[in-house]
Amino acid sequence: MKGTVRTTTVNGINFEVWSDFIRRGTFAMNIKTGEVKQISFSGYIHADLTTRKAIANTFGIATFRK
Repeated sequence: MKGTVRTTTVNGINFEVWSDFIRRGTFAMNIKTGEVKQISFSGYIHADLTTRKAIANTFGIATFRK
């Protein structure tokens, strides 16, 4: 079951972020390429800065800044 979908920007790249209550984690999708990855396991991320840091780490982006 998918939670509220929100958007954020990391290094000029737009991402959609949502929590999945069945898989118990937080997911991010690169809007341009459609690539989806799980950025948090066994928990949910809600804070914007934490979300951007997790996206940068998971997708291999050099910086987490907007």
